[in-house]
Amino acid sequence: MRKPSNGRRAILLGSALLLGLTSVYAESIRRKFATTENPVLELRTQTGKVSVTGWDQNEIEIQGESGSDAMEVSIDGSADKVSIQSHPRRERMTSEDARVDLTIQVPRHTDVRLKTDRGQVSVSNIAGPVLVDGVSTAVAISGVHGDIALKTVDGPIQMIASLGNITAESISGDMKFMRVSGASLIANTNSGEISYEGDFGQGGSYVLNSYSSPIEIIASRNASFNLTARSVQGTVQSNLTFRPTPEGIAFRRLPPGKFLQGRLNSGDANVEVNSFSGTIRLRGTGTADQ
Repeated sequence: MRKPSNGRRAILLGSALLLGLTSVYAESIRRKFATTENPVLELRTQTGKVSVTGWDQNEIEIQGESGSDAMEVSIDGSADKVSIQSHPRRERMTSEDARVDLTIQVPRHTDVRLKTDRGQVSVSNIAGPVLVDGVSTAVAISGVHGDIALKTVDGPIQMIASLGNITAESISGDMKFMRVSGASLIANTNSGEISYEGDFGQGGSYVLNSYSSPIEIIASRNASFNLTARSVQGTVQSNLTFRPTPEGIAFRRLPPGKFLQGRLNSGDANVEVNSFSGTIRLRGTGTADQ
């Protein structure tokens, strides 16, 4: 049998390589479901960029791509609920192979439930409950009104222009809140930094806890709240002028510079800030909110 020539061997080799490469090309995802005004969106992925945005249509539209054919993306939907889940087709794969990027538009009153191990998650313009559970996931929330529950291991959390009953938890991820208000905000982290910038709305309860890292509050000129702040082994620093209020029993035992209680303006909201060894800083922006 005659052996292929050098040129033919090159063509065959190139064809084999091309066939091998086609198995790792990204796969496109496009689905659309007619829904009620307040459906449920459930999503579970390993890694990638996920964006969920509310719109004024009773439809859930999903667009995106997977990093390779190593991931199978299953989508099931009805008028009441749409579920998205990615499944690995093999045991060993790179982070690029496992990547699933999705852009999802949903009715504004959708109940959003997202779970991902790593990557980036953003949710915006939603007027329904939002739950995000991540590991090394960067979470960004904006324009969300409702019950909001966020949880990561070491992923950072950022929230802008949102309100409601809010809980945010992370072991070591930083947290940043800007123009966030509502009935309650509870933020807990072990070693991540926490910052809050805004006016605390027209009332509500705000609790910021970080065991060992700094907590910073940047209050706008029209902020109005009662403050209780303490750091057992750190310090409490402030350039704001608080009117004195009666000190709690737990604070009387702390030396000066480690606790602060007082009222700013009329004291509409209640703010509690706690750290064991981190520094707590309070300052004003110097300008009123726009």
